[in-house]
Amino acid sequence: MVVSSGAAILNNFKLNLVLTDLIKTQIFEGLVMLGCGMVIALLYGLFTRHIKIYIKNRIIAAIYEILFWVFAGILTCQFLYYCSYGEISIHVICAFVCGVFLWNLLFYATMSVGEGKCLNKRKEEVESLKTQIK
Repeated sequence: MVVSSGAAILNNFKLNLVLTDLIKTQIFEGLVMLGCGMVIALLYGLFTRHIKIYIKNRIIAAIYEILFWVFAGILTCQFLYYCSYGEISIHVICAFVCGVFLWNLLFYATMSVGEGKCLNKRKEEVESLKTQIK
């Protein structure tokens, strides 16, 4: 019985991947728009957090919301122009949506917990114990 090393097996198994220019371009477009989706999701998370904390008037909040989406549209157009000269395709749209979902899956829960105020429950417990002792 002959036992071969793993290196010998890998040398005999050659995977010839040839990426055409079209595939390279589509991968680049997908990665750029994935990043765009993540950036828009990040900005929207920060924006909603700011609105919840500082803006109490509904009319001003609605105006801010409209201005945010105008800004998000301009930013998305800039990303799209950078990667494919503004050409919209299915894989670009899917990459953008995947970027938004990926950001929400990985980071949004850590950002959106609470109302933006630092709550120190241990400090509140100690203060309540102090008042009970007095």
